[in-house]
Amino acid sequence: MAKPNEADISRLSRYFAIEANNEFWTLSEQSTTDAEKQRVLVTAFSSLYHWTKVGTQENIQLANLAVARALALNETEISLTYARESFDFFDGTGAAWIQAFTNAVMSHALQVNKQFEQAEEFYSKALKIQAELTEGDRKVFDATFCHIPNPLHVPNPLLRN
Repeated sequence: MAKPNEADISRLSRYFAIEANNEFWTLSEQSTTDAEKQRVLVTAFSSLYHWTKVGTQENIQLANLAVARALALNETEISLTYARESFDFFDGTGAAWIQAFTNAVMSHALQVNKQFEQAEEFYSKALKIQAELTEGDRKVFDATFCHIPNPLHVPNPLLRN
């Protein structure tokens, strides 16, 4: 087999970044077993690896957000490092759906790190943004948000479980 050229490598890296990202979000919306949680980690890190080769800074930070979510799902404290990096990049500048996700994932990472008061603040912010999302964006957001622990311990009427 011939070694691929740089253009092929770039094209394939982009392809694998997108595929890993899409698989990650699908898995993160349903993962409960240890094997599923492991697969979530693998796909998130795979996406990050490939985006660091060919992606924009936004692609890389969205992949960091995926890694933070995967690590939080696996109750790993380092999730906060990735969540902060993504949050800091997008804070106040990303689209509303990105703001919702960064706040929700930050809340989850903070809960894993037992920083519950801060987790409540980020969760509350995610709730406020959620209420302002378009129907389509809210549907996508809610598929993940309903799996993020609620530190407020109050029902969210926007989530239809």
